Amino acid sequence: MPKIKILPPSVTNKIAAGEVIERPASVVKELIENAIDANAARIDVYLEEGGKKLIKVIDDGTGMCPEDLALAFLSHATSKIEKAEDLFDVVTMGFRGEALPSIGAVSQSRIISRPYDTTSGAEIEIEGGVLGKLKECGASSGTQVEVRNLFFNTPVRRKFLKTTPTEMAHISDILTRLSLAFPTIHFTLTHDNRKVFNLPPASDIKERIHTFFGKEIGEYLIPIKCREPNMEVSGYILPQTYDRPNTKMQFTFVNGRYIRSNVVYRAITEAYHGLLTNRRCPIVFMFLQIDPHEVDVNVHPTKIEVRFKNANQVHGVVLSALRGALGKGKTTTPIKKVLSDEVIVSSEGKGIKKYSLTNTSPLSSRPFSALQSTNTELVAPAKQTLWHLGFSHETVLQLHASYIIEETTEGLNIIDQHALHEIILYHEIKQRITQSKLVSQQLLIPELIELSPKDFFTMLNLKDGLERLGMAVEEFGQNTVIIRTLPQILKNLDCKEFVNNLLNEIGDNEVAGDASVVFEKLIKIMACKGAVKAGQKLAVEEIESLLQRRKDFSITSNCPHGRPTTISFSIRELESLFKRR
Repeated sequence: MPKIKILPPSVTNKIAAGEVIERPASVVKELIENAIDANAARIDVYLEEGGKKLIKVIDDGTGMCPEDLALAFLSHATSKIEKAEDLFDVVTMGFRGEALPSIGAVSQSRIISRPYDTTSGAEIEIEGGVLGKLKECGASSGTQVEVRNLFFNTPVRRKFLKTTPTEMAHISDILTRLSLAFPTIHFTLTHDNRKVFNLPPASDIKERIHTFFGKEIGEYLIPIKCREPNMEVSGYILPQTYDRPNTKMQFTFVNGRYIRSNVVYRAITEAYHGLLTNRRCPIVFMFLQIDPHEVDVNVHPTKIEVRFKNANQVHGVVLSALRGALGKGKTTTPIKKVLSDEVIVSSEGKGIKKYSLTNTSPLSSRPFSALQSTNTELVAPAKQTLWHLGFSHETVLQLHASYIIEETTEGLNIIDQHALHEIILYHEIKQRITQSKLVSQQLLIPELIELSPKDFFTMLNLKDGLERLGMAVEEFGQNTVIIRTLPQILKNLDCKEFVNNLLNEIGDNEVAGDASVVFEKLIKIMACKGAVKAGQKLAVEEIESLLQRRKDFSITSNCPHGRPTTISFSIRELESLFKRR
């Protein structure tokens, strides 16, 4: 009996939908790209429940005539290519002819459209792949697409959709990329009747970067420019001092399309080689304009991956553009101002204490024998003076304001103060959560933190986990959160620094993944940001407290990231190093 069967369109359309439409953000991307191809000057996006209930995209582009509208939801119907050779000469954002049929197969959708040179429009509906009749209607010039109840007929797919903040973070990411690629288009995004952003046409990409990522990035942008036959590279990069733990802040585009390319990433990595510490990534906004014949954009259903005909040339031009920019730009963060002989304020506003033989203590000018006085009041300031100078009569010593040298009965320990404090905080936070003893502390002045749209929704998605850790996060106006409480155990935590580091370090997949895994990472990041830093001078009492707290936990040999906290040397090893054995 034959086993091979020809699948009906109702099944094949859903298979195609699975390749192209992963989540609401996929729908938003496809519809906006269609609007861009229609030469829209303004694109408005309206969402409900993170796009799960409603996605509506309205543009003022050229619109479609009734005859074209009747074909829009049919598989492989497109106005952008006619023959196979056109696949290698694509100058539009979309062309595959699968997006609208795929959307229509898994939703209840409607398109209303009117060309600018006609007096009436037309509309057509589709529900779960079943096409309705074309109707005449009144409409503004341009196109309006409504997509309701995404995956209503594929409950398994709908079950895999994430929380509204997670879906909104993905949608915001899509809008960010498209608005960077097309700064002259007016974009708006409205969610549940609340305006997420309104981006009027910008004079250049730099203005859009400043809008999305703030002054800190906007002020230090370094322009990149390089032109070769059939190819041009432009955009901006940041100095190596503004690195990130991942590539989320690397925006690369080919002919206006956001792409991922190993060829481009290798060039970026090579350009910054030797300028960044291990596993850190630069911030890049790069736009490549390439002859369409030189790039194949038909290698991935969502067109995010591309294949270059001459990969070596692309690599070389990108590398040359980046190296040229790095050679001309500001590569360090300047120290802004010296306030006094004792305190230097860095660009981050943190005070760095200076110590010298003449200003550490009034006792520093006396002969050392005077410090041996039996007067305890003199001895105590003397110890503190020697401590600041890097000497100690105790069994511990702080070295370079980063390491603690501890004498032991077997030899000595060299301790990384940040790594040790980090693992101690990690254990203390987890212990207090288990014992329901993690106490929050109200901030006298709540901290307001303005974020990009994507980061705003990411923070809302992390809200419950942060509240379990004692940090109360609330919405406060457009793309702004307010921090009202902090865990008492981390009372000196810098809220803004913590939030920015959290958003930089936590990945999109982690936010959308298992809640327990996300919560575990939150604890690790909070412990890391709450721990004393390398380069931070500690008082004798602080060192003693740190070493005492170490005894409360059995596992302190490595920090939560796996780095060792302590390196030990025995007397025998020391004697061997000094050739005594």
